[in-house]
Amino acid sequence: MKKFRFLLLAAAVIPAVMVSSCGPKQLSDKQILELIYAQAGGDQWSDYNKEGWLTEENIDDWKNVDVNEEGRVVRLSIYGGKGVIPAEISGLTELEELNIVMDNDDDEGDPVECIPASIGKLEKLRELYLNVSVPCAVPPLDNMPLLEDLNLRFYGGAYPEAVSGDLSELVLNGFAGEIPAWVYDKVNLKVLSINTDKLEGGLAPEIANLSSLERLNVDNSRFIGGVDVPNTELPVDAIFSLKDLKYIFLRSISTSGVLPAEIGNMPELKSMILCDLGLTGELPKELGDLPKIETLEIYRNELTGQIPPELFNAVTLKQLWLDHNHLSGPLPKEIGNLVNLESIELSYNELSGSIPAELAKCTKLGKGVFNDFTNNQFSPDLPEQVKAMPYFSELKF
Repeated sequence: MKKFRFLLLAAAVIPAVMVSSCGPKQLSDKQILELIYAQAGGDQWSDYNKEGWLTEENIDDWKNVDVNEEGRVVRLSIYGGKGVIPAEISGLTELEELNIVMDNDDDEGDPVECIPASIGKLEKLRELYLNVSVPCAVPPLDNMPLLEDLNLRFYGGAYPEAVSGDLSELVLNGFAGEIPAWVYDKVNLKVLSINTDKLEGGLAPEIANLSSLERLNVDNSRFIGGVDVPNTELPVDAIFSLKDLKYIFLRSISTSGVLPAEIGNMPELKSMILCDLGLTGELPKELGDLPKIETLEIYRNELTGQIPPELFNAVTLKQLWLDHNHLSGPLPKEIGNLVNLESIELSYNELSGSIPAELAKCTKLGKGVFNDFTNNQFSPDLPEQVKAMPYFSELKF
């Protein structure tokens, strides 16, 4: 009934087709926009996002609408949509960039069809961003040869079966199941981000195919609380063969794995966060060979052994978190090399001995969030140099 009401409202604005003696006539871009406004709850959009809409002015003056020299729509953004996007959107055949955010409640419109399959006919799309708030079918995406950036936020459904285009950026949020094989065929990807809480099968070794990758984010803990971690091994050799990587964030996607020595051969790496992956073994001393590393977080794993002194050769480090492991032995005095260090997390390990006086050389330590040495077996007697550090009051021992 609600969908029927949307259609009635649309008819009051503009008919779906213009009938002539020669048969149906294709809607103009303006007429299609008016139809979108009617069926996607334009009267409920924010004043900012509907500024200029339904006026007699050129549609290029309508908010979030851009046209080319011929007056055809090439960029369109719909924020705060309610109801459905009409199938007639496929008539915007010159679209190169499309952004849609649907804020339906469960009882509004027909959520399964809030994004029409006809979007798959927009062959000139280069950028596509679709964000839906209720379960909704993903439109076919296998006929978009120019697609470069794809960002999908669909919650609870299956991954798209196929995606065309030579993608540079791919974001998949909320889907359930195994990462589809076609992802690993996008060899020119620079950004891959997958966020869910229903991942199956973990990350495949075929990730090594993505040799141009600069940013890798796979997070299986979208919601706070218990998460079923896939019972699989992290493909560490494949991941750390990607020499162009600058940022790695992996969480709750495996139950085992051992960090290889090759981890130190990542010349561009600036940030590496490895959380709740079941990693065992020792910290590779080669971590100290990373020339640009600023954030190193390997926490909530099962690492053992001592912290290698060579780790502190990475003088670019600003944040070092190794908490919630089984690290033992002393804190090496070489930590004093980290003159840029602002945040450190070593809590919940089995470290022992005295806090080295060389820690005082880390004069920026305490500026960042979390600076915790507790829940170890460190001596309570702190060197006077450490007590005199500029941000000593921010450090927990």
